[in-house]
Amino acid sequence: MMKFLQQLFSESGEASFSRLGAFVALGFACGWITYLVFHNHVLPSLDGLTLFIATLYGLGKANETLQRILGNK
Repeated sequence: MMKFLQQLFSESGEASFSRLGAFVALGFACGWITYLVFHNHVLPSLDGLTLFIATLYGLGKANETLQRILGNK
């Protein structure tokens, strides 16, 4: 399946839950924000949502960096 979706959006050639999790959270967030805007006619604050999605991706990158420092990758 397209080389497992190009190794799940990978930068280094390996599948990553952090990228997939961030992608799923972003897709859900877009739908949720669209619903809120149509329902309330106001764009909600996106601070917490941005932090949540960035944290998912950041944890994966931190793990990858730590693995490289320790020589496990």
